Amino acid sequence: MTKEQLLTWEKPRAVMRNIAQQAIFFALGLLSARAVVFDRCAPFGIAMAAACPWKCAPAAVLGAALGYILPGTVTVPMHCLMALLACFGIRWVLQNAAGRFLRAKAGFAAGAAGVPLLCTGMIVYFVNGYSGTAAAYAVAEALLAGAWAYFFSRTVDLFAEQQPLGDYLPQEMTCAAFSAGVFLLALAALRVGPVTAGGILAVLIILYASEYGGVAGGSVAGVAAGTCFAFTGDGLSGLAGAYGVGGLMAGLFAPMGRLPAACAFILSSAVASLPAAVTSQRMDTLWEVAVASVVYILMPERLTANLFRRVAARPGVRETPRAQDLRRTVVTRLDHAACALGEVASTVEQVGEKLDKSQQSRPQSALQELHRTQTAQNRRCMVRQFSAVSTVLEEMASEFELFEHSDETSAELVSEVLYEFALQPLDVSCRVDRFERMTIEILAMRGEDVRVNKAELTREISKVCGRTFSQPSISRTQTSWRLVFCERPLYRVVMGSARHNCCNNTLCGDSTRCFEDGTGRFLAILSDGMGSGGRAAVDGVMVSDLLAQLIQAGVGFDSALQIVNTAMGVKSGDESSATVDLVSIDLYTGFTEFRKAGAAMSFVRTQGQVHPVDAPGVPVGILEQVTFHCLQEELAADDLVVLVSDGALCEGTAWMTALLEGSCEAKTPQELAEAIVAGAVARRSDGHDDDVTAIVLKLHAYRQQAE
Repeated sequence: MTKEQLLTWEKPRAVMRNIAQQAIFFALGLLSARAVVFDRCAPFGIAMAAACPWKCAPAAVLGAALGYILPGTVTVPMHCLMALLACFGIRWVLQNAAGRFLRAKAGFAAGAAGVPLLCTGMIVYFVNGYSGTAAAYAVAEALLAGAWAYFFSRTVDLFAEQQPLGDYLPQEMTCAAFSAGVFLLALAALRVGPVTAGGILAVLIILYASEYGGVAGGSVAGVAAGTCFAFTGDGLSGLAGAYGVGGLMAGLFAPMGRLPAACAFILSSAVASLPAAVTSQRMDTLWEVAVASVVYILMPERLTANLFRRVAARPGVRETPRAQDLRRTVVTRLDHAACALGEVASTVEQVGEKLDKSQQSRPQSALQELHRTQTAQNRRCMVRQFSAVSTVLEEMASEFELFEHSDETSAELVSEVLYEFALQPLDVSCRVDRFERMTIEILAMRGEDVRVNKAELTREISKVCGRTFSQPSISRTQTSWRLVFCERPLYRVVMGSARHNCCNNTLCGDSTRCFEDGTGRFLAILSDGMGSGGRAAVDGVMVSDLLAQLIQAGVGFDSALQIVNTAMGVKSGDESSATVDLVSIDLYTGFTEFRKAGAAMSFVRTQGQVHPVDAPGVPVGILEQVTFHCLQEELAADDLVVLVSDGALCEGTAWMTALLEGSCEAKTPQELAEAIVAGAVARRSDGHDDDVTAIVLKLHAYRQQAE
């Protein structure tokens, strides 16, 4: 490209870049002017006009003036417009002397915003003869204008430097967070039902700051957003602490994945903000937290990876938790949070019952009665959720307490092995439980081109620790890997599964999930959606996937079932349900637990003898409360476990018992599962068809070869 062509090309690009900058600062001025605090003060438009680059000042001033003039829920005093013009005049007069203020640019912006607003505010106070309260508001408004002009100025400089936000100092991150809080405050006027756009965006920003900035990023973002909303004085005074604690806990659990981080934020922020919300009758924030957390969990990471890549801290500055101290702290916090949530659930239920009794004693219209019924249903749903989350926290605390001590020597040796495999460890924890089983949990940075052979890594870690480990359970986030190694157990499971779709449809109402949970247990889940076809397939897949994800995240069986039951009850207006058949095999001992919720009969073959395993129960999605019915078995090498859906038992169980007893040892679990499905379909004599699924699990001792 010639010099003339280059100049011809660069000129339009420069013009478009300048137009874009003017439009951006016009929008920032408009938004900042719409942010009102204390129901009467609007200092942020003036702060933006004082802090923006001089070439964009006219656009920012026009945007702020338009924001002050537009009608809204609060009438902005006219002295703000006068202060805005005075601020622009000061900057215009002193623009030639800007070099003197270059080192104190942020301080100059604070003075250019605060002084005119203080002067105009005090003039209005003396002319109209208001009370001392008006004078206090005028001083506070001027101080806010100066403070946010300082924040805006520092933030503009940070973005002008175009460096990754992960490299910012804590002071710089704080300025950027408080600047963003003003725009969220302006967007809080956009309301849809019980939620606001500003509130949802605030929670999303805190969660993403926790994911990519750790504890520091989540805490700073939470305190900044909560403080800005607290200035409104609209029953939101507790948000600063609630969002700050929520951001801290979300950052603490962020390395474990999005679901644990979101749950930690929901629980901690709800506990911190619920007293203030109940007192002020402002439950909107709880809905905003719930909606934003669901969006955060469901949003695919690939969509946000490029957007937040600049935010992620460099490997050298990312926080590394200390596992031993963290364990004691987390156990204490989880126990306290569980007790608090249990008390909250009990209080909400007791208060609701008293209110219902008082309302029932008064005559009410049909509409009021309908509203009371809906409120009672929502309250019961909230109580169930608080109770379920309280149980989850208790289970997590109990799990942490099972580990007796940490082996720091083994942790150092494992870290050296990771460096040999080009993995940078952020945290290595070698925990030994009361049964003297070691579990190694590793949080390591992900390299773009790192290839790791799991078998070789497992062999080297086993060598340095003097124990035999199974290959790791791996979960991945955008920036890190979480690897969990467990000592190799006594048994392993060989699995086979087969399925027949009703009427040879494309979709099947039966859904299965089989996996090891990383703690020495093999789990198999069979969910049968009611009916057949697409609707049943949706229900079955939803139940099995949600249950598997919750269990893999460390949630207990009963708590996970309650959460799935609630999700089924609210996922649509139509009634939907599905059975749950869950088997958990302890690979160290062979101890097996069957948990059923409306599921069909299962079968166990031990020492050549077959006996059924059955328990009554109700499928999920029908009642408000649902429980597992549990049975236990002691299994050994070569024993079989068979799970089937109800479509396999339409012609009774005698033929299946005979098939399992007569199966030769050479028949693999896969062949046996296929034989069960084929036999069920062939024996159907009522002229109907149904989905048929079979899962066959066979225990092998590790000394035996896989069949």
